[in-house]
Amino acid sequence: MYTKENVLLGMSGGTDSSVSAFLLQQAGYNVIGVTFRFYEHNNDQTYLQKASNMAKHLHMPHYIVDKRNDFQSIVIENFTNEYLAGRTPFPCAHCNTYLKWDALLEQAHRLDCPHIATGHYVNTIKKDNCTYLSMGKDIDKDQTFFLWGMPQEAIERAIFPLGNLLYHEVQNIATSNQLPVKQNKNSVGACFCPTDYRPLLKKFATEKGIQIHQGIFTDEIGNFLGKHEGYPFYTIGQRRGLGLQHISPLYVKKINRETNSIIVAPKESCYQTTVHLTGLICRQLVEKEKQLTAKVQYKKQACTATLDMINTSEALVTLHEPTLGMAPGQSIVLYDGDILIAGGIIQNAW
Repeated sequence: MYTKENVLLGMSGGTDSSVSAFLLQQAGYNVIGVTFRFYEHNNDQTYLQKASNMAKHLHMPHYIVDKRNDFQSIVIENFTNEYLAGRTPFPCAHCNTYLKWDALLEQAHRLDCPHIATGHYVNTIKKDNCTYLSMGKDIDKDQTFFLWGMPQEAIERAIFPLGNLLYHEVQNIATSNQLPVKQNKNSVGACFCPTDYRPLLKKFATEKGIQIHQGIFTDEIGNFLGKHEGYPFYTIGQRRGLGLQHISPLYVKKINRETNSIIVAPKESCYQTTVHLTGLICRQLVEKEKQLTAKVQYKKQACTATLDMINTSEALVTLHEPTLGMAPGQSIVLYDGDILIAGGIIQNAW
């Protein structure tokens, strides 16, 4: 039905995926668009219309695939269960690892597309007979941090048209070629809760028949400092929104689910250097003393680290700089230069 140079492009209706479609066409690919329905706020489907309009503008096929049930069972369930376990989930990484790319590969197989593509600001590089993700040219927009769990097959088949472009260059391409898109606001959270997650978590917990109750704040030796709204509403390293009056700023140091209590402490007591990672995906053998670069939060400064494998899915990471806010459930991503070589989920840190 299609030529061998088919590429299936994930389309959101925004500037990045629209410019990606345009650039792929310019490069000679037969571009087929797909938009997945994952989660819709108040049944808002404007993104579907935007993607459909762009596909029509570029004279390309476009499919809409409903994955809301899968998103609920894979992403929302994990999001809810992790918070209720006293951990801090990273739903974007979880979705990329267990849903989004598998859905793209599945649809690519159905439509006979050897290539898949998205508008992520990342690159791929082949080295020693393996394909890796590497950082995008625009370091401020680089999105490899979210993709550490991307399936290897997807990495090998992926094309990232924006990987060697700066953000303002992408905007200029859209404008100069009169692509009918409006610049979307940059999201600061997960797609299903871009702002405050707590009302949504309360809703999901209620649907599971679970009530979140108030608990107590204590200092490191157990002295009562005040009440909190329930342990799932807080995260390790948090300072704002605690509602505590103290002579110096206090940070969440430990969350105790069993007692619904939260230990807070001064900043200097909350730094950590060693992390136990689980769910590890390592793309290459790493020597124990090899100097790597670790990122523990998307916009936080990276630091030097070493990786000590426990088994194929667990490791200890030693950071060369004490770091704040390494919450169980969050991710650490490891790089060799610009190349993403490993990532995993924080089980514990000390």
